[in-house]
Amino acid sequence: MYFHIPFCDTVCYYCACNKIITRNRAHAEPYLENLFKEVVLQAALFDNKRIVNQLHWGGGTPTFLDCGQMSRPMAVTRQHFNLKDDDSGEYSIEIDPRATDDQTIRQLRELGFNRISLGVQDFDPAVQQAVNRIQSEAQTFAVLEAARKHGFRSTSIDLIYGLSLQTVASFG
Repeated sequence: MYFHIPFCDTVCYYCACNKIITRNRAHAEPYLENLFKEVVLQAALFDNKRIVNQLHWGGGTPTFLDCGQMSRPMAVTRQHFNLKDDDSGEYSIEIDPRATDDQTIRQLRELGFNRISLGVQDFDPAVQQAVNRIQSEAQTFAVLEAARKHGFRSTSIDLIYGLSLQTVASFG
């Protein structure tokens, strides 16, 4: 299963994803209500005994949602689909280290996510400035440490080559 959470609080100039740029978390509410309706409609098409082995939240920035907003889609999904409770499925989420802290990582783990993908793109400050995606290595590594601490079994980092001001040497 894939859930697209299209919200971001800033625009990254390289991004071609379907997105809504806003700092107002309340703008996600109508989208979530429609998402819940879609979950119900899709659930009616599948055998409710069929187990969901893979679930992924992408975006946009799923961690744009606040703690309560993140809990509701997972609860609705569990209500209508057969999600694993034993951590043997692959339940992943894309996160923005700039919008994620230890508490968020703990909550994501409690919701059943066991794999995270961190959006980094590039650590070069000039490249980050050029693409409007400024984040420190310290922010990124703090999130990785939190993921280890809270028992995520898999992490990945998204890097992009070909961004403005990048060179082969700087990307290396």
